[in-house]
Amino acid sequence: MSNVIPESVAEQIIARKIEEWNNKRKLLKQNQTKVHHFIAITRDFGCREEEIIPRLEETLGWKVYGKNLLNHIAEREELSRNFLETLDEKKQTQMEDWVNHLIHSGSVLQKGYVLRITRLMEAIVRNEDAILLGRGANFILKDREEGLRIKLTAPFESRVENIMKVRELTSIAAQQLVRKMDIERNEFINAYFKLDSNTFSEFDLAFNTSVISTDQVCETIKFVLKEKGLAS
Repeated sequence: MSNVIPESVAEQIIARKIEEWNNKRKLLKQNQTKVHHFIAITRDFGCREEEIIPRLEETLGWKVYGKNLLNHIAEREELSRNFLETLDEKKQTQMEDWVNHLIHSGSVLQKGYVLRITRLMEAIVRNEDAILLGRGANFILKDREEGLRIKLTAPFESRVENIMKVRELTSIAAQQLVRKMDIERNEFINAYFKLDSNTFSEFDLAFNTSVISTDQVCETIKFVLKEKGLAS
């Protein structure tokens, strides 16, 4: 099973979004702003994200932005520029102010890739309600009142069992893959952020997906969003 988005599909998604956001901006009156909301999800590999994320997208009706789509944009200068140009001058200023705040507070390191990803995430959450997966979204959108930062986790054995089923792997192969992905994700966080990726204090909600069902996860998130006035 592959989660990689074909390049042609990614290009179509991005082109539609840029057109949609530019049209929305034209409809808004000058200085008129609309607050959009987000969910930033960090997940340990093998936590049934293949079930939970599509269900959450369906439940909320929000677009999902994952690693492959974000990387596709970040690695292409013209696409990144077009994405950022969907923001009016006021929102671009707010975006740069937030990026500078993250740098000066030490939340993100001043490296090219993470700064591009930070600006892209800012453009997304200022244009529409969205679900952001990984890429340090919980650090980039830290302390923002417009959304929730969520952690999906489970014991190692449970994650191995799920990967065996989903990827049709042997126990040994699944264990090796889970360990490899855990190391890669920790290395990514350590490379770009000055924060501990294993602490739960950075999150608004955390779910052990070995004991909580997909429906329970999605309904709980929806309930909390409504209670906080972040969803209808």
